[in-house]
Amino acid sequence: MCQSVRFIVVRHAESVWNQQGILQGQLESPTSARGLRQIDALLGALNDYTFSAVISSPSQRALTTARAIAQHHSAPLHLDSRLHEQHLGRFQALTATQITQHDPVSGAALLAGDVAAVPPGGESVLDAANRLHQALLGWEARNGTCVCVVTHGNTLAGLLWLLHGADFQQPFTRYSPPNCSFSLLYRQDHTLRTETWGQATHLLRDNLL
Repeated sequence: MCQSVRFIVVRHAESVWNQQGILQGQLESPTSARGLRQIDALLGALNDYTFSAVISSPSQRALTTARAIAQHHSAPLHLDSRLHEQHLGRFQALTATQITQHDPVSGAALLAGDVAAVPPGGESVLDAANRLHQALLGWEARNGTCVCVVTHGNTLAGLLWLLHGADFQQPFTRYSPPNCSFSLLYRQDHTLRTETWGQATHLLRDNLL
């Protein structure tokens, strides 16, 4: 029997380091005041969905968003480390300017959207996207259910790049989603496809983009 699952994949709300232009990777940074307002707007946008579960990256900035969704929808919350952000190695806690000063070659490749670029001591966006892909393909759910997934910017952008043809000439940053936007993905058996991505109209009303 064909098993179909819809995933609503959310990039977490804005963090303090997002606001300051600092690359977090797998380090922690709390949700900003604007991020909390983004969550309120997101909850309204997701009112028409019924979630059988909410799956989240273990990062605190993702959990702040995921817990709000789980509570609002009375859905169980699960953690999965495969949803974590790309590990940026020695680039973590640096701004884009500091990264290019620290390592001009590797830094420029990452910032240009090279999906295969590996930061010193870290992992590529492609690696991060593949672990998110495997997590969604492997999630056990009843046929026809809808699951909310809370993850991170580079990891989700990499997955969207994979699902839109995996063209290595195309930068993954083309698919970078705004904080607290969401994408609709559909899994049929062992195939995942995109329905829509980067939905953020709920953030426009209060200038939260």
